[in-house]
Amino acid sequence: MAGGSATRPSFTEVFPEGLAMSADLPLSRSIAIVSMVTALVLGGSSVAFAAPRAPVVTPGQTADGIRQTASLVPLTDLAVQRILLSDKVAAAKFGTGRPIDDPAREQQVLDQVTTLSTGMGLDPAVGTRFFRDQIDAGKVVQHGLYALWGTRPKLRPADRPDLTTEVRPQLDKITTEVLEQLKATADIRGANHACAVQLSGATASAVRQRHLDRLHHDALNIALRSVCTAPSRPTNGTG
Repeated sequence: MAGGSATRPSFTEVFPEGLAMSADLPLSRSIAIVSMVTALVLGGSSVAFAAPRAPVVTPGQTADGIRQTASLVPLTDLAVQRILLSDKVAAAKFGTGRPIDDPAREQQVLDQVTTLSTGMGLDPAVGTRFFRDQIDAGKVVQHGLYALWGTRPKLRPADRPDLTTEVRPQLDKITTEVLEQLKATADIRGANHACAVQLSGATASAVRQRHLDRLHHDALNIALRSVCTAPSRPTNGTG
């Protein structure tokens, strides 16, 4: 993302006109964008993208005699990583005429998810539902950044990442890890209070530790909206 200035502008300096940023965005999205942490577009991407890989948690695994239970923290962290990569997707597309919506690519992702889910014994419907939410979350970030960069040219990214060689390989890697976590957390995901409490805690922790702004926080809520909505258990399959 673009940088170079010694002092980052305040939100008032970035958005002196308040919420009137884009007539194409609903008020809720405008509010989220107004609250955006400017570090994400002023050279703070190293913090956003340098996160360690989330560990794989398997229900019932034992380490040093202590029984471990599944946690929604790794799944939540992977969702955060994917959302933050949406910044790079937006930077790659902005100003090129390429639309945010890419139905062909989206279907390619969902087809890959179906194949991988079946191979590892995860219900493909669980995987595809979760990844539809990831796609929607990514679009929220892209629309928000487009609105910001459209009104504040100085905040536009200086570099244009390559989607094919740089961004999509990272997204594909996260896809596999997410599906592993969906299978590992099958026993604790569902439409119940315990799941909701754990997801709320994992989300709050991710927002705090990753210093997510309102735009990316909104996107994270969308990305995780199906986690505790229905029982999800592995199906019989290979792997």
